[in-house]
Amino acid sequence: MATELQLREKRRGERVLIRIPIEIKGVGQDGSTVNGPAEAVVVSRYGALLRTTALPKKGSDLTITHGFSKEVEKFKVVWLPEKQSDGGWDVGVEAGNPREDFWGIRFPPASPKP
Repeated sequence: MATELQLREKRRGERVLIRIPIEIKGVGQDGSTVNGPAEAVVVSRYGALLRTTALPKKGSDLTITHGFSKEVEKFKVVWLPEKQSDGGWDVGVEAGNPREDFWGIRFPPASPKP
């Protein structure tokens, strides 16, 4: 089993615990439209962990509108939990076009791999 340090070194970038209101639009597990408020709870240059009330389909595209800046970006749903947590779903997404400034955070430069 991998240690926490090994997992951290495997990640492409630093992650930041934060709470940012967002709006999501995409396709749900049953093919219905997922459209509504959510929250980004962990963010990085390359993706985020979202807390939603609706479960999107894994592998589907998700449009996220930042609640403060109103900027819009495309993400892909890459991880879904096995069950709900506290009435919501924690959903992992990957940025289609990673931008340093989408979340309003200045991330440290990516360090080269040895």
